[in-house]
Amino acid sequence: MTRAQERIHSLLKPMNWLLPLETKMMWRTGIVLAVIIAAAVLAYQIGARLSDDAIMTIVGVACGIGASIPVSIGLLIALTRERSVSAAAEYEEPEPAPYQVYRSPMPPQAAPQSPQIIVVAPPQQPLAQNFTPYGNYLQPPLNTALPAPMQERTFKIIGEDDGD
Repeated sequence: MTRAQERIHSLLKPMNWLLPLETKMMWRTGIVLAVIIAAAVLAYQIGARLSDDAIMTIVGVACGIGASIPVSIGLLIALTRERSVSAAAEYEEPEPAPYQVYRSPMPPQAAPQSPQIIVVAPPQQPLAQNFTPYGNYLQPPLNTALPAPMQERTFKIIGEDDGD
């Protein structure tokens, strides 16, 4: 070492504990910067080879996942919080006094009578000819004969000889 280097070293000796930390920070910064640049180059290469629809799909999925993270964390915090202690301490309600209900004295009543039951027998007459027992949902067939046979159909094919 030269004399100038020794002098600088002796001046920095009280702050010698800072040098390794500063050197580590430079290495970390360099590694983080290299990773960011590599990720940017990789993203550019992938983006150049994919179609616009595929890129939009990837960006939409990434944005959806990014939007769901805060909601998921909020739900996790809200649902795992201990509620029994805090809810009981915050919302202590006094017990309500019982209601004073006024009821007039009931007059004595005679024993209840049994209800009268009247049974009416259905008429024993034959049903009318056009009577449908289940309403008019499905009309009975009016004519039970088979339909007349169809006449034979004739077709004329365009461009064919009549055979005459």
